[in-house]
Amino acid sequence: MTENWDVVPIAGTELTELIDLDNAAFHVDPPEDFVTDVALPMLEVPRLTGVRDPAAGNRLVGTAAILSKSMTFPGGWVHPVAAVTYVAVRAGWRRRGILSTLMRDHLTGLHSVGEAVAILTASEGVIYGRYGYARAIDRAEIRLPHGAPFAPEVAVEPVRETDPGAATEQARLLWARVAPAMPGHLTRTEPVWHARFADHDFMRRGSSHRRWAAHPDGLVGYRVRPSWHDRDDQWVVVVTELIAATPVAHASLWRFLLDLDLTARVEYPLGWIDDPVQDLLADRRSLTLTPQDHVWLRIVDLDRAVALRRYSTAASVDVDVADPGCPWNAGRWHLDLTPDGGRATRTTATPQVTLDVRALAGGLVGGTPLARLVAGGLVDGDPAAVAALGSALSTPLSPWCPEGF
Repeated sequence: MTENWDVVPIAGTELTELIDLDNAAFHVDPPEDFVTDVALPMLEVPRLTGVRDPAAGNRLVGTAAILSKSMTFPGGWVHPVAAVTYVAVRAGWRRRGILSTLMRDHLTGLHSVGEAVAILTASEGVIYGRYGYARAIDRAEIRLPHGAPFAPEVAVEPVRETDPGAATEQARLLWARVAPAMPGHLTRTEPVWHARFADHDFMRRGSSHRRWAAHPDGLVGYRVRPSWHDRDDQWVVVVTELIAATPVAHASLWRFLLDLDLTARVEYPLGWIDDPVQDLLADRRSLTLTPQDHVWLRIVDLDRAVALRRYSTAASVDVDVADPGCPWNAGRWHLDLTPDGGRATRTTATPQVTLDVRALAGGLVGGTPLARLVAGGLVDGDPAAVAALGSALSTPLSPWCPEGF
């Protein structure tokens, strides 16, 4: 049942209501010290919206927030993106059009101020496709057994434990080297850096305190999760941060993790689909790499979004785009894509390719190959034009976003 709702701003004095609704929707109860220290500092009050129900005493029944972030696009260009978060609808008010109202408000608002791209991480994979979001950056859950050997030719160097203070300083320096070159990486504000190094009990979920180990060109943060049903040597190393600026640093950090005593395996829940560790192993079968959706991307303004990146090859293609959620994107466009950038202009030419805006969104940072959508019947057109467009959108390696928001 869809009803008419009004979207209203959420004031700074109403943050407790927002947090309480979000906690109820996601079935968590973070302690006050975590909320005050980690959650609230990341919120941008001018970008908080909600829906209230006058029939229920004006109770807050839906929320949505935007965090102002910047993301690296293919070609090393870093641009602002609207990171959508704190999306929640109160139990008892679901299936009544509240989420759709909040999503439409976000898209029209972003369009009005010229923000080209929105991103989010989805609690459920079936929700956001209907609002024009596409699976754009996958994560890999990486699992390796303790001691998994590398091939003989792999060079490693010493890695030493370090304290959180030194790790904080080194992480910032390494991120400044790595993030601008990796599509999908996000710039980190002071509240984000604070959250990355916070160590509240609520964040540990029964695991050890976070520990850090450093190489001159790399840093890794990890916890150890106990496994009480068996012997102590079944404990699991859970990686929370891995930043490597050189191949040797990358291999050395993984070697350190794999050789930690009294542990059974290493897990990296937010790993990279193309993590080179899979090619360093003496036995590739020792690795379990499970892809999962992570960052979903919505093209808000197609012409602005096309200009955010460089393209792998040149392509000049006329496309017909379907976009019921953002009708200003719908219709025929001429895409002129080159290794120096891209441009989209309106055209009346007969389209060579017909696709949904989600097909372009999925490939905007190189995460979803256009050829796979063609094989699935989701993109249609002249084979040569489709191939040219797919080649232009492709990237040598998958994008990676090693954090949530």
